[in-house]
Amino acid sequence: MPDIAVMTDTVSYMPEEVANKYNITQVPTHIIIDGETYAENQLDLGEFYQKMPKWREENNLPSTSSPSPDDFVRAFRKLSKDHQSIVYVGYSKHLGMAVQSALLAKGLVKDELAKTRIKILDAKTSLGAQMMITLEAARAANAGSDLKTVLKVANEMITRMNSILLLDDLYFLAKGGRIHKARPWADSKVSNTTILKIGASTEGKHTPVTRCRTKGEALNALFDLIQGQHVDSKLHVAINHADALAEAEQLKEKALSQFQCEEVFISNIGPLVTIHTGLGTRAFSWWAE
Repeated sequence: MPDIAVMTDTVSYMPEEVANKYNITQVPTHIIIDGETYAENQLDLGEFYQKMPKWREENNLPSTSSPSPDDFVRAFRKLSKDHQSIVYVGYSKHLGMAVQSALLAKGLVKDELAKTRIKILDAKTSLGAQMMITLEAARAANAGSDLKTVLKVANEMITRMNSILLLDDLYFLAKGGRIHKARPWADSKVSNTTILKIGASTEGKHTPVTRCRTKGEALNALFDLIQGQHVDSKLHVAINHADALAEAEQLKEKALSQFQCEEVFISNIGPLVTIHTGLGTRAFSWWAE
């Protein structure tokens, strides 16, 4: 077992088999439904998707909360038993309070876990982009790298990561207050597929790229953007979707046909982000070698 434990949260939507392979801990975010609080990874996702239209119609969407400081304290205590250092990669501080909670928890256990070095990183993104940042840090840790090297890998990945959201409806993002610089588009009466980007270049905020009349135009715009940045590079790709598997598979096929892809991950968008982006959301994240 490596000396360094790498952890993230469930907003990375990392496939369980990947987390298990690299010993990555995922701290759960929480969903509040009719006054009851659930860890988002404990909910039946298919059933959750089915209920989303009714919740929207009734203007009764579940609320969400980031992992609490106590959630992180428990994780830090558990990981410190077998590791000398802990690296947490959290989703953008502009999307929720996870990074702030982790920093508070670090302060709470400062004396208790004095021998354990705890580092908190803001991924400045979420979803598959956050997953791949965490994954590269974990690969470095599992290869025996020291803490300085693992942190260097993670921080370099944060700056290299690209992430695009394709949204057919900005209602949910605007309602949850995570619309950021795309707010003017949320008030438009025109039905479009909106392309937003998020990452280090946007300071972890959703930033508008363009609007397209059709989903087909949106795909072309996305891949034109990638082609413009990476002509001959090998890409690592993560695709997330909220009950839109066929479209996620289409994204995968198009990526494999146009680029040299070293690996392509596909996973669902879980309850917390679905509440804030809506069904049908697709996310395409990548980094280039």
